[in-house]
Amino acid sequence: MVAGSVLLALAAATAWLLTRPGGAAQSVSGTIETDESHVASRYGGRVEKLFVEEGDLLRSGQVIVQLEASELRAQRDYAAALLAEMEHGPRPEEIAAAKGDWESLTAQLGFARIDARRARALYEQKGISETDRDRAVSQAEALAKSAAAAKSRYDLLLAGTRPERIEQARAQLAQIQAQLREMTIVAPTNCVLEVLNVRVGDVLAPNRQVATLLLPQHYWVRVYVPETWLGYLQLGQAVTVRVDSFPGQTFPGTIEQINRAAEFTPRNVQTVEERIRQVFGIKVRLDNRSGRLRPGMSADVQFPRAPAAPQ
Repeated sequence: MVAGSVLLALAAATAWLLTRPGGAAQSVSGTIETDESHVASRYGGRVEKLFVEEGDLLRSGQVIVQLEASELRAQRDYAAALLAEMEHGPRPEEIAAAKGDWESLTAQLGFARIDARRARALYEQKGISETDRDRAVSQAEALAKSAAAAKSRYDLLLAGTRPERIEQARAQLAQIQAQLREMTIVAPTNCVLEVLNVRVGDVLAPNRQVATLLLPQHYWVRVYVPETWLGYLQLGQAVTVRVDSFPGQTFPGTIEQINRAAEFTPRNVQTVEERIRQVFGIKVRLDNRSGRLRPGMSADVQFPRAPAAPQ
């Protein structure tokens, strides 16, 4: 009986030390999390090769999955060749041939005009019929149009390809190259491959998730605190974190976000206040330079400036 009374007295004293003003820091529980990245291809395709396995540490730019892209490579080569042809412009032989056609037609036009003038004079002298005169005049006019068209073709070849067409070809090539880059799915930054969702031979639809990546640069834990604590918490404030895996040790943290809207206590979170009261979410960034913290660990976040729980 005496022993039981002593134990009850010790428990009451401990509870008072934890909750009295100036006593131990108030704490709430949460789970350590890290940012995730879900990578995919915007265009889809057949999985040709896998380069990594689940659990691998990936470097920025490291290839994860290669999709089959032989058709796109052929389109890229064709577009590149077409662009090169446009940039080089016509061959000198083509320009020389066009110039020769224009000069030949110009010479024929000169003789046709002489014949047309002679035909008009003969017709006035009743030397030829009206039909013969009209035929000579029409031939001269047709050759004039042909010579003008040949001159235009020659001038176009001299000017080369229009800049607008070259820009169109460059844009088409850039589009194909962008699609080719999407066929190679790489790690966006240093990360850990948590889940690989595809296998060799799978045909992926556009934007289908290929892998889930964990970004270890940003570890954090979200906890929920009572409204009475908000006046004692601020962004950038230092807190301490404890985990079950390392009893007796603390890890530094910093308040990174304080929710503006209140909510009811989530089912999986415990606070020192009654559960029926409204709480506010607090996001705490963790300093994991030691490398000992892992996502999924249960963590107790201690707020040194938080007020004591009401008795």
